[in-house]
Amino acid sequence: MAQVFDGITVLDFTSGRAGGVATMVMSDFGAEVIKVEPPGGEKFRNSPGAIQWNRGKKSVVLDLKTNEGRDDARQLARRSDVVVENFRPGVTQRLGIDYDSLRAGHPGLVYATLTGFGSQGPYAHYKGYDGVVAAKSGRMMMFAEQNPREGPNYVVVQGVCHSAATALIRGITAALYVREKTGLGQRVETSMLKAVTTYDHVSWVHGQMIENLPDTYSPDPRVGIGRPNPTGYLPARTKDGQWIQLGNVVERLFRSMMHWLDMDFIYEDPRFKTAPFLDQEAVAALERIMLEKVQQKTLDEWMSIFLGEAGNVAAEPYLTSEQALNHPQIVHNGNVQDLHVPEVGDTRQLGPMVNMSGTPGSTQGPAPALGQHTADVLASLGAGGGSNSNGAKSPMPKHPLEGITLLDLATVINGPLGCALVAELGARVIRIEAPGGDWGRQGLPFSAHRTMAGSEGICLDLKTPEGQEIMGKLAAKADLLLHSMRPGAPERTGIGYEQLSKINPNLVYLYAGGYGSTGPYSHRPSMAPIAGAVSGGGVAQMGRDAFPPPDQPMTIDDIAAVSKRLKRANDGTADHNTAMVNAVGLLLGLYARERTGEAQYVESTMIAANAYANIDDFYWHEGKQPRPLPDGDGYGLHARYRLYRAKSGWVFLACPFEDEWEALCRTIHRTDLLDDPRFATAETRERHDDALADELARVFAGEEPMHWEKLLTAADVACVKAEDRGMYFFFNEDPHVRQNGLLTQVEAPRYGEFWRYSPVVDFSEATGRAGPGPLKGQHTRPILKELGYTDEQIHDFKQRKVVDWEEE
Repeated sequence: MAQVFDGITVLDFTSGRAGGVATMVMSDFGAEVIKVEPPGGEKFRNSPGAIQWNRGKKSVVLDLKTNEGRDDARQLARRSDVVVENFRPGVTQRLGIDYDSLRAGHPGLVYATLTGFGSQGPYAHYKGYDGVVAAKSGRMMMFAEQNPREGPNYVVVQGVCHSAATALIRGITAALYVREKTGLGQRVETSMLKAVTTYDHVSWVHGQMIENLPDTYSPDPRVGIGRPNPTGYLPARTKDGQWIQLGNVVERLFRSMMHWLDMDFIYEDPRFKTAPFLDQEAVAALERIMLEKVQQKTLDEWMSIFLGEAGNVAAEPYLTSEQALNHPQIVHNGNVQDLHVPEVGDTRQLGPMVNMSGTPGSTQGPAPALGQHTADVLASLGAGGGSNSNGAKSPMPKHPLEGITLLDLATVINGPLGCALVAELGARVIRIEAPGGDWGRQGLPFSAHRTMAGSEGICLDLKTPEGQEIMGKLAAKADLLLHSMRPGAPERTGIGYEQLSKINPNLVYLYAGGYGSTGPYSHRPSMAPIAGAVSGGGVAQMGRDAFPPPDQPMTIDDIAAVSKRLKRANDGTADHNTAMVNAVGLLLGLYARERTGEAQYVESTMIAANAYANIDDFYWHEGKQPRPLPDGDGYGLHARYRLYRAKSGWVFLACPFEDEWEALCRTIHRTDLLDDPRFATAETRERHDDALADELARVFAGEEPMHWEKLLTAADVACVKAEDRGMYFFFNEDPHVRQNGLLTQVEAPRYGEFWRYSPVVDFSEATGRAGPGPLKGQHTRPILKELGYTDEQIHDFKQRKVVDWEEE
């Protein structure tokens, strides 16, 4: 069976996880990926997870410091369709492998660039370690208050890398789609700093609303900081000392949870009669009762209930990533595949990122040995090859996905946000909500300007014949559709795959599910913390020795204290991780349709998307090292990769490699540390890590954060001032943001003019597009008129609540 990237050759110059995952996904879906490494191999070759993200590739060793190595690189580029690089700005020009040099005589080349902080500005040459970008941008403040101390908290799940990898896949695929139509390639560019903005769907807009509309929005001390989990999101300890995540924030799920916890009595108590909508004092009292109830049964007993009669309760045990490899639904979905790797033997690794019915992905082989394919690949240079381009056909569009229509029928965050990322590529996104509006609009309605950004909005009752008729007319004109309904519901509302395929056989249809459309858990609800618990991210974020042994007795106060920390650790960005994968699935389906002429069914799940976010640990083989975990106070992984208090504020230091460690010691005038037998080698530093952290803590406490940032980055040691107020403040105040065009001004009814995050991916020819989110049903009338309905019919639909909209 054909694959999405059959016949596409990718020349991969990247180093590290973000680029590695992006090209791994392309390999899984059929691309030939040639990984170019320096003599000795790229620095991250032995990093946790590299055994996965290097799989299916060919390793070629080239010394780009020599004329011969650079010539070979240029010849490889000429026979490639895609070049991907993450050198720091200016390096490719010095090597002669920059876009302008390589596209000469190769108009079909798609050239993708990933930087840490952008191509210009004061931070352009900073090293783009995941922790460095997370600290500098304020992402670490999303986990503030996980521990009793103040300030930012280290983030274990490498979301910066996950967001950058998925952005690269979207950008490259969109550029290849354009090339299929025009015969022309272009440059695709993103940065890790730009990609991390996908995680902020509240604070950036909220902060501006407080400033711009003070009569409507009062000051909020939590702007820029992760918000408390809503009622119904509760980690709890079971009778046998295990931990379970309850995730039932939607009212019908919350009531089902109360019933199966034998807590229906709460609605007779005046404190709880409006549950789940309660004040903080009532929430604390209710959660204490819930914690006591969960203590009455073992984990197996609870899961037997939730997997059986209580099928409408979202709940999962807390697992490590390795344990999650055996989760019945993950196994059923094919999210885990067996692969023999010569160096380590049998392994269990992640399967393809999404499931595709027509062009399914499959692992092409193990990670290669260093230089394994050098001779064969270089010998093929004289043989030509590489499809390059298909000749000029159509003119270059204004936006990559110009003319494409996507119907968004998803709810809350991960579905709509995934569609918003596709809207940034120029697709027309029509968001279809129930007449009352999406549940995600509750509480902070302006969050729609991120989760639904760039979409048009229509409110439609799909339970009515007229609503289904309108839906059919929309589907007939659409190219893509995404929904997140559990199995059975799409057919009842007329939007099942078979139903809509009869109306429009060219419709690419993506189900963005919690668990999937078939299998033992497919009928179950899932919300953000459920995927976080299953994937291993929540357990890892808690750090070392965070959970008391299962047989250790705990008071209810002790349980409540751990539960509070675990709430913050399992912070809810599982939705955002999933949104990025949803967008990838839509792009893969669209590009496959363009190449094969056939639409298909595509499926993504929250559990698989978050497994990918944990790709550095989501695999197994004999002798695999345990996942590195942070200290119990959330400073970081070890003395050379962690947060430190400065004279005022915080810094984040990242010097994991030997040359960086030596440069650090020289620059801070502590060469004695190099001679100290406790710190002389990697092995001794690991044994005496606490002592080394104490030494460095005393050093950093002596000066201001920016002193250390300027001093150490000048010596090419990654050390940055860690934003300790939140992402809003960094993006609002730091000049680097505007120098790199990270913000775009938009205007929306009711909210006026404000700045939104710019599209995550930039293109040299067909540009991205930024827009605000819609009010509830804002475009209902013009969309219905476009479908041929009269004003009288639309008024009648409104009166009968077939459609709806709110007034501007």
